Amino acid sequence: MQEQPMVIDFDFGLRQLNGNRSLLYRLLRKFSAEYQSLDTRLQTMLAQQEITEAENLVHTLKGVSGNLGCTAVYQSSRLVNEELKLGKPEQSSLKELIHRLAETIRVIEELPDDSELNASAKAAPSDEKQQTYQALSQALQHHEYINDEKLNNWLTTLDLNSSHQQELVDAVSSLEYDKALAILEDTNA
Repeated sequence: MQEQPMVIDFDFGLRQLNGNRSLLYRLLRKFSAEYQSLDTRLQTMLAQQEITEAENLVHTLKGVSGNLGCTAVYQSSRLVNEELKLGKPEQSSLKELIHRLAETIRVIEELPDDSELNASAKAAPSDEKQQTYQALSQALQHHEYINDEKLNNWLTTLDLNSSHQQELVDAVSSLEYDKALAILEDTNA
């Protein structure tokens, strides 16, 4: 018998987000809200023979769940995604995916809210911002590739105003790292 995967690998999720627990919990709650009606949406697509749309939905679920450490959903969605590529998933695979998603959503609903997290983390927000600033600055100085997700996570932690955020995103997207570094240094002055 196959061992049951971990519902959510919090350590993995935290590593993906540079240890930002508040961001991880916020993204998990967004994941829960986005996919709580997956069963209905997927069944409707399959009933209407919208296999490509169903495959896209499950493929997106697979990617998001994998990035957030939702291991059980990731493994099940990977199987359903492969079966959809072949035309139609097995009912047992769909049932397993929906069960694992419901289990994951239950775990997410039990997470502490932001006020509980903030009370325990009040001592270190400036440290986290400083570490994030240094990480982004170093990546820009070394002209490292910065994917959108990582950049957005860093910008969320830095809590810059929207115009500075947009300037940074535009500079990084166009690989103008020296310009992005100058913008970042201006915001930290």
